[in-house]
This record gives sequence, C-alpha cells and structure tokens, in this order.
Amino acid sequence: MDWKKSFFLMLIGLSGLLSAQKNTGKDIWSGTYLVNEINNGVVRITDTLVVARIKDADPNEVPAKEKFNLARWSMVSKRDGGKDKATIKQFLFDVEKDRDAYKEFGWTDLHKAGKMNCIDGGHFFICQTQPGTSITFGKDEKYFTKTGVFGIWLHYGIVELEKSKT
Repeated sequence: MDWKKSFFLMLIGLSGLLSAQKNTGKDIWSGTYLVNEINNGVVRITDTLVVARIKDADPNEVPAKEKFNLARWSMVSKRDGGKDKATIKQFLFDVEKDRDAYKEFGWTDLHKAGKMNCIDGGHFFICQTQPGTSITFGKDEKYFTKTGVFGIWLHYGIVELEKSKT
C-alpha cells in the first residue's frame, strides 16, 4: 500500500474517532418502563411503555429556541397496542436565554447538579432522579419516588415508573 492510501485511511479513521468523541452522551431514556399506579400503598402495574431513540428533529422545522435541543424519542404504550405513538424531547434548558422548563417545578438546581433530567411529550412528562428521592412540587406538594423515575400525565396525575432490565 502506498503512503497516499495509508494517509487517506488514517484520516478516515481519525475522522470517525473524532465524530464518535463528539457524541458521547449516554441515552438514559431508551428502554421499557413498567407504569406502577400506587393506591393506598398498593402497587399495580397498569401499562408498559417503550421509549426508543429516533431521528433528531430537523433544525429547519423547529422554533429557533429549540435548535440546540434536537434529540427525539418515540414512546408507545403496550396497553393500547402501540396505536398512539408520541414523540418526546428533552426539557428545554438554556439559562443564558432564560429557557428553563425545570424552573416552574423548582428543579433547576437539581438539573444543574445532574440530579434531575426530564423529557416532554406535550400532555405528559417523565423525569429521572436518584431512587429514594422526595421531589417537591411548588411549595408544599411532595412525591417520593422509590425507583427514581416518575411520570406526570395531564388530567391523570403522577405515576411511578420502573425501567425494565430486559
């Protein structure tokens, strides 16, 4: 092999290595989640949600405030046979431009410290924190998450989610 081919192959390999280093973010969302409703201390599995990473949003089709937040996931419910597929995205967080979806819940400091991450599906959102954490909503409402993963659905309330290991 001549030096030009060797040099070209080396550049290709280096390019791949550098692009892989740019994309070091771990996908903490993809997986299967059991939806656990808790009534009077009794836990009942009511659904299974499947979250999967999908193609990023097209930067030309999102509002300017979201151009830095293009990662997307799909979510389907096994209870409805996967008929309704939701597209979900990370909570907006850009303090310099005063875009902080964590702020309204009082979770900005938790997010900055790497202790809270949330995704938004429009009429619901899902958050991950440390297992065994008491989460405060506003001034006086609290929720204890045994698993560290919980969801809040509009007109439905809070559910405990458990990420399946399979």
